Amino acid sequence: MSEKTRIIVDTNILLDIIYFEDPHVKDLTKAIESDHLEAWSCNLIWDEFLDVMRRPAFYKNEEIHQKMIEKALKYFQFETSKIPPSSYKCRDPDDQIFIDLAVIKAPCWLISRDLEVLKLAKKLKLVNVEVTSNKKTKLSLIPPWESIIQIA
Repeated sequence: MSEKTRIIVDTNILLDIIYFEDPHVKDLTKAIESDHLEAWSCNLIWDEFLDVMRRPAFYKNEEIHQKMIEKALKYFQFETSKIPPSSYKCRDPDDQIFIDLAVIKAPCWLISRDLEVLKLAKKLKLVNVEVTSNKKTKLSLIPPWESIIQIA
């Protein structure tokens, strides 16, 4: 592979990786940890993740919290420039940042279980953003713009 496959993951998928260690994302986690994928985030996405991690349902104690944050930080590169709004609009304004970041990082995967994001899959494919829930599909390490996702 000449260029790493870029991915954007929504907060729920990141929680599956970091907090729940969900077996459905085991291959995704391994690909990120082995540096086969280039995972992207930005300040707005990261702030949302930190907010969720501080909620009583997720916060166990400071030591565990810090370890999870450090682990998550190792996975991501951060877009530091202002992210322009894309012409692809999500009905859920909280998820718009994932769309906007994916469009500027295209070609890439956008991994989300949010129905409003998934509804944009056909439109986003036009700009080389492949949208998947990762629950029904297995990401190949071949970039999506060169190959179709492999059904698990």
